[in-house]
Amino acid sequence: MRAVFAVTFAALLLAGCSSPAQRMSNCVAQGVSRDACYVAEQNRQAAITAAAEKQALENARSQ
Repeated sequence: MRAVFAVTFAALLLAGCSSPAQRMSNCVAQGVSRDACYVAEQNRQAAITAAAEKQALENARSQ
């Protein structure tokens, strides 16, 4: 149970305080194409998911 909480907490910390829509808007406002901003957001989400899964596996191994 602690492992699930730790992974969820880590994901929330990595997510920051802005929403995907806010990050997309900020990206486009800087003159970057909407397509490039979308790819960057998808990569960001994939990195967060991968980090959470990695941590969950490490936590499972240590128990």
